[in-house]
Amino acid sequence: MIHNQEQVTPLIIKVDLNFLPENLRSLIIKSKELNQYAINIEEDVPERYEEKKSGGIYKFEFNGYLSGFKGLLKLVLQNNSINDYVVAEDLQYDNTLVVLKDGDIQQLDIWLCDICGLACASEDEKYIHQRIHYFI
Repeated sequence: MIHNQEQVTPLIIKVDLNFLPENLRSLIIKSKELNQYAINIEEDVPERYEEKKSGGIYKFEFNGYLSGFKGLLKLVLQNNSINDYVVAEDLQYDNTLVVLKDGDIQQLDIWLCDICGLACASEDEKYIHQRIHYFI
């Protein structure tokens, strides 16, 4: 019997580590969990980082979903006791994650649901979304 396995197209994911100190950046990039997926440093730095010429955007090729890679990145932070930073989706760029100091995530106009962590594009959207948790 021949099984028709669905071919998964690798996803190119960008991870913005510009908000991390250099020592934490290298710790994350060199982690065994992420190193295997690394492609290279992204040279096209988004406009908002023009003043930072540090090359803190990294590309990864991942056979899965963005949410799976996000979970992997969170695991790397946890395994290295980096507890004061959070991983969020950058709502302005497709397939892009950003690691920010906890509490500073609003600097990208990203608002996280206090209950499930869903990224919202505005504070109003966050509060509207959070209401669904009270009706479940």
